[in-house]
Amino acid sequence: MEETFETGGQVVTLQRVNKSNLQPGDHVFSFRLGGLYSHHGIYVGDGQVIHFNTPREVIAALAKENPNVPFDEEDDIWESVANGGKGLGIVKTGIDHFGSKIYLYKYGVSWIEFWLRKRGTCCPYKSKSLKEAVDTAKEKLKTGFGTYNLLTNNCEHFATYCRTGTKFSGQVIPKFGDTVQQLPICEIEKITSGTYVNVNV
Repeated sequence: MEETFETGGQVVTLQRVNKSNLQPGDHVFSFRLGGLYSHHGIYVGDGQVIHFNTPREVIAALAKENPNVPFDEEDDIWESVANGGKGLGIVKTGIDHFGSKIYLYKYGVSWIEFWLRKRGTCCPYKSKSLKEAVDTAKEKLKTGFGTYNLLTNNCEHFATYCRTGTKFSGQVIPKFGDTVQQLPICEIEKITSGTYVNVNV
């Protein structure tokens, strides 16, 4: 079902999905900190999501920068991680702990549609098969995905890597200022993949 709402002065239409209708390999996301950012993962079946857990200090910093944004239970899922681990890095959790409202990430959009949609909801790259996405997520659950970095290696980078083989995060674009839309696509691709070297943020 499509859901339309306003956030940050922007009207957004997203594809909300009933958890019982998820397919293994779906790239899912849920809004955190009152919609300040979206958290991403790959649904792998049996009510489980593999995702790159956002470290507590990152959420604490975002909450501190935005004191008027409400903090809710979905912002803190560390107690719910699989196998009683510390919840750092790539983890597998139940879909109910991942988020109460689950949305599907959209692949293969045009760059124009990408600019018109809310950051962190779509990607211009073509997706691999859902099975390949599950296989990649399960492999990364074993081997890891490197150190978490909000700009260069975050949960959206992880989920898009599982689905496309290329890291992509539209959520990082606002950190690069208003002039980013004037950059050529090849430079924007470097920003979204976490490989942009001229980082002055």
